[in-house]
Amino acid sequence: MKLPTMPGFQSEWAQEVTAGWAGLIEKTKLHAQSAGGGDAFDQMCERIRRSVRHADYTDIYDALETRLGARALTWLWVHEREVFRGSCRVSVVNALVQKQQPRLTRLTFLQLLQLYFEEFDRLNAVDDHLFDVIGEIVRSQALKIPEHKNESVSGDPIATIKANPAWVISDAGPANLAERVRESGFELEKQFSAMGMIGYDSGRYGDLCRAHYYIEALKAVPVGHWDEVFDELMKPSVSLAPYGEGKRIGHAALEVIIDRAGAEVSESWQQFVLGIAGDPRIQSGSRMYQEWWKPLGEERIEKVRAWLSKEDLKLFLQALEQYGIESGKADLKRMFPSRKRFLEGLYNQKRVRSTRLMLGNKAQDIVKRLLGDEIKTNFARLEGTLSDKAIIFLDCGDFFLVEGSHSFKIWVYLAKPGTMVWSYEFPSFSHNDLTRTTPDQYEAMYGLPYESVTHNGPWQSKVINFLAEHGIDLDIEALLTWQEYRGHLNRYGMPVIKTPKTVVPPPRKLPGYLEVRAPKMVERKQPPRFEDLFKEKKPLSAAERFLRGRPEAKSEKADAALPNIPRPHGKSESKTLSEIERTVLGYMVHNPGVKARHVAALLSIPLKDLIIMFTGPLSPFVKREDLHTWVVKPESIHKFK
Repeated sequence: MKLPTMPGFQSEWAQEVTAGWAGLIEKTKLHAQSAGGGDAFDQMCERIRRSVRHADYTDIYDALETRLGARALTWLWVHEREVFRGSCRVSVVNALVQKQQPRLTRLTFLQLLQLYFEEFDRLNAVDDHLFDVIGEIVRSQALKIPEHKNESVSGDPIATIKANPAWVISDAGPANLAERVRESGFELEKQFSAMGMIGYDSGRYGDLCRAHYYIEALKAVPVGHWDEVFDELMKPSVSLAPYGEGKRIGHAALEVIIDRAGAEVSESWQQFVLGIAGDPRIQSGSRMYQEWWKPLGEERIEKVRAWLSKEDLKLFLQALEQYGIESGKADLKRMFPSRKRFLEGLYNQKRVRSTRLMLGNKAQDIVKRLLGDEIKTNFARLEGTLSDKAIIFLDCGDFFLVEGSHSFKIWVYLAKPGTMVWSYEFPSFSHNDLTRTTPDQYEAMYGLPYESVTHNGPWQSKVINFLAEHGIDLDIEALLTWQEYRGHLNRYGMPVIKTPKTVVPPPRKLPGYLEVRAPKMVERKQPPRFEDLFKEKKPLSAAERFLRGRPEAKSEKADAALPNIPRPHGKSESKTLSEIERTVLGYMVHNPGVKARHVAALLSIPLKDLIIMFTGPLSPFVKREDLHTWVVKPESIHKFK
């Protein structure tokens, strides 16, 4: 460690102060030398690596006769996975302590402590009872290490263990720590700092602390209410932290919220779920679905999709109403109340299980104009002659509807129609898909009747009567206005269910000409690298031209040319920005005033992920100019040119 020379102050310091500064510098140099660098330490590390490769435990025991050997072995356990898995055994750990009498050095102990916090509940996977053995050693050795002079000034992990050995170093340690933090009202990260655990909190112990802290707090939030813990859980640094068994804390939080909520969910809880995982009504091969929804299981996915049905209905009706207003067509304005009453009546009767919203370009423009950035729902695209329409598919359990905004019939089916309209694997639809292919597939699969009704006259009565003929009873008063209800009774009377409900047979295999394959997910292109965008181009040699397009090893020279920008904040200070983060900044420097969506499109980054970048790791380097534009701060521009 190289310290700067002592600053020359204008005012004179007392002699003991300057002497203390010089002593501190000398002491730090000696500590750095003893901390492990140098030829002797490197040679000892190589000796231990060689012993592990040859499974020579005798040589490892011999190495532990010296303090240098003990320090090198514990350092390798923390930093090199192969050595850890090949040599960290109960017998070796016991020998480490026995040969380092009367106690471990402070540095060796801290490295063993780091290993304990890093691996924690994974230790027994390396050797039986390793977790208990290392835990007992940590508790006993902490009591033998002399008090550090600065323990009272800043948090020290050894002092923390001395004061609280039973509840910090135990299998219930993370749960105990999280509970104490909740009781004290402290923030978790501040508690880590006060305990001297910054730097030790990045492994399994820290992950489990965060999981217990946030997830237990989430279980106590009143159903439907917003709580401050939601704000913490929506931070990527928290939601992306591992939780165990391939899951993240965000997954655990979603499971708690989805399981606690009923069939109806508050707006705030729904927004929390969408804020972490996005809309689940997307293709199953998409990154967001695989990353966030698949681990939650099909039952939870269907539950959330059912929540979102109300949002789809609202958007469909808003698009329908606004289109009637903007078009100035009297018939569209006149039909709106009837459509609204009918669809909302089905929803209020709890008939609607799930929906699929489809919007043409003009309908999309209307919805986006009405809601702006608030729109979070996922919808399919309508193409060709449907570009000015909004269409909604409703799964009502006993029957299924496909309803359009205008110049489109309402289609009524007794079974799930075809293979396309309800499937999230199909992201877009044409007029032929909905009016020819879907009914043809339905007939071929089930051989059941269906109805297509034009929106004129008593269209609702035709739908109601068709369903009644097949044994499906509806509360028709909730579906019709008072005038329509009286008209229906005068003309048709109260519908009487005279036959049992039509039995839906198992679907038959479609003939080849009616099969429609879902489009394959387009592989997301790898974003261009920083050096590819901004390095100086030079002519290729003949050899380079010959090898062009073949996989190349990573260029150390190219990496050296990249700006080495430290990350801000806490434990990440020693890390550098990722390659894609540097690329984003470099592109913005060379294209001042570029819109965020253009940066996202060029670099193949989801806009949501880009905004998270701007508000997270890139926040020290960028600022927001307006709703759509972020720019690099003037003081940071020279670093990325």
